[in-house]
Amino acid sequence: MRTKFCLGLALICLLGAVAPSWALEFCGENPNVGTFASGFEAGEFASIPEVELPNASTPLSVVVDGPLNGTSIDAATVQIFGSFTGPPNTSVMINNVPAYKVGTLWLAEIPLAAGTNVLTVKAKNMAGIEVSATHTLVRGVEPFPPDPVRLDVTSRIAPFAVNARYDLTGTVIGSVDFDGDGLDDATAGGASAVLPFFYTQPGRYQVRFTLAPSGTFYRYLLAEHPSELRQTFCFVFGHMRDRLIANDIPGALQALVPELQPTFQAIWTSLGSSLVSTAQGLGQIIDGRYSRDTVELLLARPNPANPGTAQVFQVQMARGSDGIWRIVAM
Repeated sequence: MRTKFCLGLALICLLGAVAPSWALEFCGENPNVGTFASGFEAGEFASIPEVELPNASTPLSVVVDGPLNGTSIDAATVQIFGSFTGPPNTSVMINNVPAYKVGTLWLAEIPLAAGTNVLTVKAKNMAGIEVSATHTLVRGVEPFPPDPVRLDVTSRIAPFAVNARYDLTGTVIGSVDFDGDGLDDATAGGASAVLPFFYTQPGRYQVRFTLAPSGTFYRYLLAEHPSELRQTFCFVFGHMRDRLIANDIPGALQALVPELQPTFQAIWTSLGSSLVSTAQGLGQIIDGRYSRDTVELLLARPNPANPGTAQVFQVQMARGSDGIWRIVAM
């Protein structure tokens, strides 16, 4: 259940006071120790390198890498994957199903209708601009052969654990290469097994199952990058603030879910000539807590009524049905 925070002309909810120690947009990074502040838990796990988001002017493009165009799929669902380019907070959708993304790679699992499926694959930015490509896959004739292998997740935020399962009569021994390095990471005997693995690094992985004597099977899995997500949250808030400072209300509204836009359009318009100074005083992100689809950010701004302290407030964001992060409450 999401907590609803108040709205006001000052655009804040006052939660408390902290001593300010920032001069830049740290966005969850503690400037005093140079590490993630508590709340961005990913920084407390195995080392995951920082990344830089693409430039805001990066052009949109999207490509499907597999399965190959025209492939016949003997299943009711299929994993489809490819690459894309675009500014921060770009989404990829396949027939309106959002894909999981890491860097410029994407992965989705989608249902297939009977017969020929002409898929529309889109890359869409926060402004609503999109590019698309078409891709054709054919759903085979039923009954389908039983699927002997599966992963219990398609995507999570790294680091995370996953279980691979196989179940095929006649299997003498089964092994799994989880990270695509050509070496088996787990092996078990018998016709069925559950094999665990821990992904410590972001990326898109081809997982290879080898079942003797039946053969080789492949599945895909994507590990999202915590730093990429954290910086995306910074980008969304920063976009709203920067557009308000530029007195561009329509541009700032792009960072909000449609349900909030009429309210904040009225609020920001009513501020008139004080909009820019109000936006300049919105503060900076100092901490945050997030899951796969929601985030709460803690922001602070100097409190002129009490020098040496700061007003603290929260902003909530969510990943929408189109795969784009937007502010849902503040």
